[in-house]
Order: sequence, then C-alpha cells, then structure tokens
Amino acid sequence: MTIRVSFELGDADLQHLAEVAQVRQSAARSQPVERIVAAAREVYLKCVQAHLADFVKERYSRLGTMLEMVDDAEWRLSQEDSQRLVNALACFTEPAADASSALDQAIMIELVSRDLHHDLEAYRDFCKFREAQIAKRHSPPGTAREEWLSQRRETLQKRMHTRRKRDLDAAAGPVRRLFSLFGL
Repeated sequence: MTIRVSFELGDADLQHLAEVAQVRQSAARSQPVERIVAAAREVYLKCVQAHLADFVKERYSRLGTMLEMVDDAEWRLSQEDSQRLVNALACFTEPAADASSALDQAIMIELVSRDLHHDLEAYRDFCKFREAQIAKRHSPPGTAREEWLSQRRETLQKRMHTRRKRDLDAAAGPVRRLFSLFGL
C-alpha cells in the first residue's frame, strides 16, 4: 500500500531554505571545486548507507545524478553550466546530523533538482544514448566515439538551454523567484 503525502512550503519556508543555500554557496566560493564536490559526495554516500525512507533516498538519488554529471568528462559542460552545477552541489556540503535534517536536505534536493530539471533530463538522455550506442557499436573511447557523442551532446545541451530559458521567461511572481532561489 502506498500513501501520497504532499505539503506546501510557504514564504517563510522558502526564505529559510534560500538563506541556507546562500550561506553554503557563499562559504563554498572560497573552496576549490574539488572540495565542494567531495563534500557533496560524502553527504550522498552517508545517505546511501543510512536507513532512511524510500522517498528521502529517491531525492538523494538526484544528488547522485548531479555528482555523476559533474564528473562525466564526456558530458563536457560549459563553464556557465558547470558553475550552475557546482552552485547546486554547494548546497549539500554539510552532512545531515539526523533523520530530520536528512529530510530537510531531501527537500532542498527536490527544489534544486527542479531548478536543474532540464539539465538532469538532458544528462539522463545523454547517458541512455551513450549506453545504447556503446552496446550497438562496441565502441571504446576514441575519435569515432567522440564524433557521435559530440553531436548528441550538443543537441541535448542546446535543448537544455532553450527549455531553461523558456521556463524562466514564462515564469512570473513566486515561480520566477523559485527559479532564482538558489542562484542557479
């Protein structure tokens, strides 16, 4: 049996989460990217090992996807897109102390992954394409592989940028504020 639970985040909740994100991002600005990624990876790994509810772990799996994306040399994010991703990961540089703070982080992951929705979708599509092509072509890394990957990567990243801009341009009021809540 499954039960659907939903809740609303009010202005005070969003303000609190925005402040937490801003503090963590500000602190991360003085850190090397590798340290930010390592800290976010530690948060992710602790969650994977913890006994948490499935809906919390599902949110943390999105953090795992963000970590895969930042490490994937074949995805080749632009400097601007890479910085957006690092800004997102900077929100997760402090491990959850208990189940309650793990839930708070899961909520933050939900909000950040909404900001990065098109990025995550494009990356997942890229990974599916790559896996399918590797199975089909039995292609090891090399020049030919880079040719077919670069075409798909460029198409997906262009789609990602177009959709992100479309959503931001169409958003108004509180929704637009949510898009900029984490500085992504």
